[in-house]
Amino acid sequence: MRYRHLSLLLLTSCATVSPAPNTSAGPGSTGSTTASPSAPASVFRQERPVVVRHATVMPASGPAIEDGAIAFADGKIVAVGRNAEVATPPGAEEVDGTGLYVTPGIIDAHSHLGVYASPETSSTSDGNEATAPVTAEVSAEHSFWPQDPGLRRAAAGGITSMLVLPGSANLIGGRGFPVKLHFGRSAAEMRFPGAKDGLKMACGENPRRVYGAGQHRAPSTRMGNVAGYRQAFAKAREYMERQDDWKKKHAKKPEESGPAPLRDLQMETLAEVLRGNILVQNHCYRADEMAVMLQVADEFGFSIRAFHHSLEAYKLRDQLAAKQVAVATWADWWGFKMEAWDGIPENAALVSQAGGRAVIHSDSALGIQRLNQEAGKALWRARESGVPISEEEALRWVTLHPAWVMGVEDKTGSLEPGKMADVVLWKSHPLSVYARAQRVWADGVVTYDAAQGAVNASDFELGERMEASARLVAQPSALPVLKDAGLDGRCEPSKDAACARLLELKAEATCTAFQDVAVLSNGTWMAHASVVVENGKVTRVGTGAAGAVPSGCRTVDGKGRVLAPGFVDPLTSLGVVEIGAEETTVDDSLRGEAVKEPIRAALRAVDALNPAAETFPVARLGGVTTVGVVPMGGLVSGQSAWVTTDGTVRRAPLALHINLGVSGRDAVSGPRSLVLERLRELLFDAREYNKRKSDFEQNRMRTLSASRLDLESLQPVLAGTLPVVVTANRVSDIRAALALGREFGLKVLIAGGREAWMVAPELVAAKVPVILQPTQNLPSNFDGLYSRLDAAALLNAAGVKVLFSTLGEPHMVRTLAQEAGNAVAWGMPYADALRAITSNVTEAFGVEGGQVAAGQVADLVLWNGDPLELSSRPLGMWQAGRQVPLTSRQHALFEKYRTLSKSK
Repeated sequence: MRYRHLSLLLLTSCATVSPAPNTSAGPGSTGSTTASPSAPASVFRQERPVVVRHATVMPASGPAIEDGAIAFADGKIVAVGRNAEVATPPGAEEVDGTGLYVTPGIIDAHSHLGVYASPETSSTSDGNEATAPVTAEVSAEHSFWPQDPGLRRAAAGGITSMLVLPGSANLIGGRGFPVKLHFGRSAAEMRFPGAKDGLKMACGENPRRVYGAGQHRAPSTRMGNVAGYRQAFAKAREYMERQDDWKKKHAKKPEESGPAPLRDLQMETLAEVLRGNILVQNHCYRADEMAVMLQVADEFGFSIRAFHHSLEAYKLRDQLAAKQVAVATWADWWGFKMEAWDGIPENAALVSQAGGRAVIHSDSALGIQRLNQEAGKALWRARESGVPISEEEALRWVTLHPAWVMGVEDKTGSLEPGKMADVVLWKSHPLSVYARAQRVWADGVVTYDAAQGAVNASDFELGERMEASARLVAQPSALPVLKDAGLDGRCEPSKDAACARLLELKAEATCTAFQDVAVLSNGTWMAHASVVVENGKVTRVGTGAAGAVPSGCRTVDGKGRVLAPGFVDPLTSLGVVEIGAEETTVDDSLRGEAVKEPIRAALRAVDALNPAAETFPVARLGGVTTVGVVPMGGLVSGQSAWVTTDGTVRRAPLALHINLGVSGRDAVSGPRSLVLERLRELLFDAREYNKRKSDFEQNRMRTLSASRLDLESLQPVLAGTLPVVVTANRVSDIRAALALGREFGLKVLIAGGREAWMVAPELVAAKVPVILQPTQNLPSNFDGLYSRLDAAALLNAAGVKVLFSTLGEPHMVRTLAQEAGNAVAWGMPYADALRAITSNVTEAFGVEGGQVAAGQVADLVLWNGDPLELSSRPLGMWQAGRQVPLTSRQHALFEKYRTLSKSK
């Protein structure tokens, strides 16, 4: 599942580095210690001026300009302002921006693209030189693969610059590589001209785990970490002093100075940090560790440019602002390891409010494609909590502030005359889930155009895959218009705090009447409707004179807002995984010798469920009311359970789970043919066992391929009463799953389905639904080389029942609506995307819920806006008619640190 992979990245690859200097690094040095010349200007030259007119121009340096214009020529911005104020440069291309938005190019201050490239193979894993705790001498530039397909997808997300970093295994991991996102042949051609190098450092869990637990040497504790930094910089200071002494002697009396001291590339890098020529980027999560790192920096006289990830920066924000240390963090990624347990969505906003410089970064080849959305989420969660953040500041989180982290804020990051022409033209507001880049310019040169994709395809993706993508291009559907449904406008907490105020939590009532709500019922929007819930079920939905409210009913005034079915994520680890990196909290899979057992049909996720898990309340904040809790691993993983997000079990088992593809191969230690052989043998044996149970009990059968409990667990599967969820991404594996279903009469669902769009007619004919995560579009391995963002739209248009999921990661279940919103942006009709997280799921698994309709279980959520939009939040939630709280430990942390005091 996805969260395991992401946690692994954060444990072994995540980093924080910065640009590269061209300063002298000591005797014998040629200048930059990476010896990387800037790309020749002729390689990426704007051939014709451009002017975009009648757009909403959002310069980041100030407020948005309605009916604005921007002109750029020779790679530089010439003019920005009201349309009437901007002249057209001679010979310019005129672009009509009516209804569109213009922003600076998006900048990612923390990326591993090119050093942890797609597909994820041993050959493309070059981010961590994990051979010693200090490897300052290495540079990410020397691992960077310019043909990484992820670079093209980043451009489609509006990215024009980024900081590519080594991993976080080491105390000091090496130099970062500042990139200008042109598609060059070499790293040197893609280097951001004139940007300094950076030094990647990492504190906390990673170095002590990699070296202490992994290699049984120092550091094995946090105090060992700090000793390692201090020792390294003490040596660097001595090295620098020896170099400086020699230079002085050589300048006065060359003949007496003797030979230059031998170069030490590791010490050379650290000495340049001490001289202020290299910017320090420090991976660090906890507030107390950031405070320690500030002490180390003070001791040796260097500055920390930014703390990266820094999920507890809000606890120390006053000190970080005073020291002018930036905070590069996520909008809402948290909890995957103990250091990340105190992450809150208001982190970036609180840093900004304190006068600090906040940045939203990705640390992800997927997240980098939607940094604009991540900034939007952080903006709206802040406003809901009463932290006043402007749209300009939210935009600066992904433009001007990361430019400062890279040391290039004077060159890019805002739309100002004289700066680089790094420009994005957006359809829909750039902080909306529905935003899509229409055209992206870097230095005035088009790098992405929505009509034709990236201007320079990755060599890896040439051939049939590129041709297949060209044959099927889903056009974006019309964006949802909910005003006709009675939703009069977007909630603006900064103007009206009441519109984001949670409904008061009332005592349980047997009857609740919702008045004046907008409801999507049976595919049709009903404005100003009423909905009555009695004894946990919806009993009435209507408009106008829909009947009197039953006596004793609690009345909820919806004020025209949307009452939606509770969202449903069918594949999660909620309740069986609390912190992915802490083994004591992981109960979704086997460990030790037991891992070798591939057949686990009798294993029940429900038996490991922790209903008090802190991940449940956070999932509710995303409008999710029910989930499928799944086991992991093996060939046959076991049985999932249907659970509400208050921890109540509604059905167990829900489905049986099987893994094909790479996971299945790993489980049986053999090829795909062995995977299918084992499964056929297992299902055949289960059928024979059912016919001859008495013979089995009397030991009059041959040895079967599974235990009695496993064989018993397979009987409802063979009877077609228990669904089988088959994880399969490659076309051949999907077809194998369909063949198994036909041969044994199984009720199959496909999970993952990266290449399912290519066999849509076969899925329709077999009536097999597909569970997708819409934002997963990378060719991350050879089982999903044809992954694409419009896969959901293509499948849906072909008639396949589509379901959406976050595919495992428990901490990110609350982003399920964002997944659906992205599917809409990439061509799926709004109502169908909503069904993909509601009724399609319940229908596919044969459970109650998923609709606001008479007779349905009353899993309902009242929203203050469009349920799929980043700006919206749930105001109230009911599970089977019972109101449940919309608070979490994260809320408590925010309230504790809303106002800082030294006693905290």
